[in-house]
Amino acid sequence: MTDSNSTVYEVWSTNGSEFIVALILLGSISLVGLFGNSIVASVIVSSRRRGQRSAVQLFLFHLAISDLLVCIVCIPLTIWINFYYPKQDKRGAGAACKIARYIQFLAPSSSICLLTVISIDRYYSLVRPLQAMKAWLRPKVLITAGWIYGGGIFLPTFYFADTENIQSGDETFWYCRTIPNNTTAGFIYLLFLSVFGFGIQLITIIVLYSRVGKAVWSRERKISRTGTLSTAATESLDKTRKRVTKMLLTVVICFLLCWAPFVIYTGFIERSVAPFPNPADTVRVITYGFGQFNSVCNPFIYFFNSPNFRRVSLRKVCLEVIDTIGQDDNRASRSTGSSDETCQTDTVVRPTEEKSSQQNGIDNHARHNETRDTRL
Repeated sequence: MTDSNSTVYEVWSTNGSEFIVALILLGSISLVGLFGNSIVASVIVSSRRRGQRSAVQLFLFHLAISDLLVCIVCIPLTIWINFYYPKQDKRGAGAACKIARYIQFLAPSSSICLLTVISIDRYYSLVRPLQAMKAWLRPKVLITAGWIYGGGIFLPTFYFADTENIQSGDETFWYCRTIPNNTTAGFIYLLFLSVFGFGIQLITIIVLYSRVGKAVWSRERKISRTGTLSTAATESLDKTRKRVTKMLLTVVICFLLCWAPFVIYTGFIERSVAPFPNPADTVRVITYGFGQFNSVCNPFIYFFNSPNFRRVSLRKVCLEVIDTIGQDDNRASRSTGSSDETCQTDTVVRPTEEKSSQQNGIDNHARHNETRDTRL
């Protein structure tokens, strides 16, 4: 715990309009992200229990877990830290502050790192498939590395974060400060995070997905020139190329738009426009909330971008809704063969799933092994 200077700071309270606005906006992000990522995790778990396993599912599952942490933990912590200012420094408050700040940074950081390792896996799976079998490129190894890196670069938060005594009007409050930008060590660490927590990941995603798009484009042109495939197959490849290109552009643009404002403001601008610790910083809260919005986008980009996964998710939701209605109406009639009337999605998806498995070279004997799906 530390005591600040005589600077008088503005603080927010739960009785102000700022709290209502923050609660509505951040709460909406949390609810939508919770719904979307829960569907992703639920469908992936159900698919893997049925023996339909792939490397992409494993990546998406961990990405969904990371985004769920943002929605369930980070957003409530953001509201708590910015609107709760105790007048007394209770025992253990400093340790709670350090843990809260670390978790607040951990989930978004791990999400960014998982996006990066997904781009690495996609690059080697689609561009260099022969090298994709190396041990260090296995999905579990990449995922573990993503979590460790995302958590490791924020360990100094336990040193910088602490409760600080601030004055607002005639009263004194205790504020859980973040990384200080008014010290040399704190400013250097913020620059470090800007480069190694955002810049490198962004460059990696742009470069690798660009090469993925170039590879898919080149293959389609070569096949068109040689005429080795039918018109229908060529059109199918063209659709795949467009989908991959749209996906990578969406990923890069969404990633940049969501997190760039927060990184630029906290790393380069905040120290020159506001005195530290600056508890009631509207710009910082808005830019951080905008970064958290990336957790809402990820399920739609990485999960619903795949037509096969989209059909499976719709089938799952449809069957669960129909099953619930059937149990309420008549359990006996549901078990005697009303599945043809309740949900036509089941009859449409199953042949598609079998065809999709054949296209990816997954036979019935290999369904119980971890496979490297070439589609996202």
